[in-house]
Amino acid sequence: PGINLITEVDEFSPTVESESRIIRDMGRAENSLFLVAESDGRIIGQLTLEGGRRRNVRHMATLGITVAEDWRDQGIGRQLMERAIHWARDGGIIRRIELHVFARNERAIHLYEKCGFVTEGRRRRAVIRDGEYLDDLVMGLLL
Repeated sequence: PGINLITEVDEFSPTVESESRIIRDMGRAENSLFLVAESDGRIIGQLTLEGGRRRNVRHMATLGITVAEDWRDQGIGRQLMERAIHWARDGGIIRRIELHVFARNERAIHLYEKCGFVTEGRRRRAVIRDGEYLDDLVMGLLL
């Protein structure tokens, strides 16, 4: 299953059941990772690294991360990112991590840049949200 990497706040409402399905599916792949941040039984953040399935792209993983709005600016995203990058480096399979982010999401872009990601391109009008076309950026990190 694909992970929506371009997520708005109102699209982040995970349940234990939905997260369990994702974890089960990703757990079958040695080049994929699923992390969850939890507080008092509530999922407050999640990160996925979905590794390529074909032999020629197994070294590449797509990153998706979401932190609940009321938990932002508290280091949750940074901790999830650091753990995922460390896991990928130590695993020996992943050599490239890429992600997509709304071009207007300056907070997320700043976090990604602090973690070593660089902007590799812009996809114009990549997403439509409430009748408005939005650009997204493709960012990458080489390990």
